Parts: sequence; C-alpha cells; structure tokens
Amino acid sequence: MSREIKIGIFAAIAIAIAIIGYNYLKGKNLLGQNNTFFIEYGNVDQLQNSAPVLVNGLGVGMVKNIYLKPDDYTRIIVEIEVTKDVRIPKNTVAEIIATSIMGGKSINLKFEGVCSGEDCAKSGDYLTGVTKGLLDSMVGLDKLEDYTDVLRVGVTKMLDTISSQLKDKDNEVGKSLKDLQLTLQNLRSTTGQLDQMIAASKGDIIKILDNFEVISTSIKDQSDQIKNIISNADTFTGQLKDMDLKTTSNEANLAIANLKNTLATADKALADIAAIATKIKKGEGSLGLLINDKTFHENLNSALTNLELLLQDVRLNPKRYTRILSKKQIPYQKPQQDPGLNGE
Repeated sequence: MSREIKIGIFAAIAIAIAIIGYNYLKGKNLLGQNNTFFIEYGNVDQLQNSAPVLVNGLGVGMVKNIYLKPDDYTRIIVEIEVTKDVRIPKNTVAEIIATSIMGGKSINLKFEGVCSGEDCAKSGDYLTGVTKGLLDSMVGLDKLEDYTDVLRVGVTKMLDTISSQLKDKDNEVGKSLKDLQLTLQNLRSTTGQLDQMIAASKGDIIKILDNFEVISTSIKDQSDQIKNIISNADTFTGQLKDMDLKTTSNEANLAIANLKNTLATADKALADIAAIATKIKKGEGSLGLLINDKTFHENLNSALTNLELLLQDVRLNPKRYTRILSKKQIPYQKPQQDPGLNGE
C-alpha cells in the first residue's frame, strides 16, 4: 500500500470521527439505533442541546433538538433520542430537572413498570412534558416538608444561642455588643453636632460657594488673557534660554566693579567734605572766620557797604571821576538816595 493511500485513509477516518463527534455534541448519535420522541413544553428553563436524558439517574439518551412550535410560539418542542433497547410506556412523563446548583439541566423520564406491545411508545410519538424547579428537582415535594422542619429546628437553635450570647454581658459577644452600642451613641451625638455646625455655617458656606462661582466665572471670562500671559511667559523663557547668560553675567560683574569704584570715590569725597566742614567749624580759613568770627564778619559787611557806596557814587557822579588830572577840586555832595555807611 502506497504512502498516499495510507494518508487518504487516515484523513477519511479523521473526517468521519470529526463528523460523528460534531453530531454527538449536537445531540445526534450516528453509530447507534435510537428512537426519537417529541415533547411539548411551555418553558424549557434554559435546556440545551445534548443535555442528558435520564431514567432514575441513568443516562439513556440525549436532547437532539429544541425549537419553537411552528403554529404556536408560546410552546416549545424538544426532540430527544433514546436507546432503542429501552422500552418507554406511552404515559411516560418527561420532566426537565436541575442536575446541579450551577444551572445544569436534563430530562428525566418518569414511568412505572415495563411496557410491552401496544403500551410502549413508538419512535416519533409525543410524550407529556413537565418542568420542575430547582428545589423540587433536588429535594422533591414529598420530602420538602421534612427538610423545612430540620432547617427550622436548626435555625431556632442558632437564634437561641445568639440570643443567650448577647444577653450575657461578661462574654466577648456581650462586650462587643456593648461597645457597639456606645459607638453608635457617640456617632449619633457627633452627627447631631455636625448638623448643628452645618446649620450655623450655612450662610457662610453659601457665600463661599457664591464667591467661588464668581471667581470661576471671572477665570473663565479671563481665559484668553491667561492664555496670552502663559504664551508670553513661554516666549520669555525661550528668549532667556537663547540669551548668552555668560556674557551678560560678565557685564553685570564689570558694572558692579565700576559701581564699587564709584562708591569708593564718593566715600573719599564725602570724607574730604567732612574734613573741610570740621575746619570750618573750628574757624580755620576765611570761610571758617566768616562763619565763626563775628568781627571778621562785621568788617566784611562794612567793606561790602563801602564798595556799594563807591559804585553808587560812580554811577551818580561819573564826571567826578573823569577829572582826576584836573587841579580843580569838586566838593563832595552827598546823594539824596545815599543810605550812608551803617545806615547813616
């Protein structure tokens, strides 16, 4: 047998297995002889294709297809396949039950005894369908009262134990309950004080909110100017980055040095002025005598007065001073407006 034939056979087997597996997942068993039955439900409670079909917990088939009834969309048709060697009576009830708390569903075929002949359902027949809830599926209505009695007794004991623990203030539970009560009282008092504070500060809070609204509105109105300021700041920082800071720093240092020299010169000039002022105060020199010596001051005033009189006489009698070489002496005439020396 050539290699190509072996590969072809292997591929055909793989395809057949894939087809059989796919149909099995869809609820179709292509390898066995099965009977097909139809069940009509008002609600399938999320029953899925390939869900198991059970008889007293034993799997005897699976759900093949689920679809709406063509002439009545309020009813649902479920198609199941059951192993051919399992004979099902016509009065069999197909119950949709929950197989787990997580929501798994299956169909349980419920009947009594073994049928024979015409009493058995044939392939293609309709069975009676019933949907059971989770509690009914897991417990059963006949045992539900027993379970509720046990649950009631257990809950009663638990509540009695908790009540006794709460009444005993010496145990940890009682202490915790007392602490919890104190905490609740403190919390109630704190919330009351907080309500009073909020009520007292309500006007201030409203004013603060109003001011905040005004500020936010102003900021919103000035958003363009703020953007311009930020843009200018960015431009300035860019220009500052592009500047030759080293050269600017050297120029600043040179200016500071020149300023120091100027200040030193100014200090020296102020010192000289202070020395001159000291000498003047002591009466040294003409200016010192003028300020401190009264006699010198009076003599200087007298000389200035005489000089003023001379200049006034020259102005009033100029001819007197043009005849200096003449032997004729002109007598002195006191001018009418002559104030005289020392006001005389």
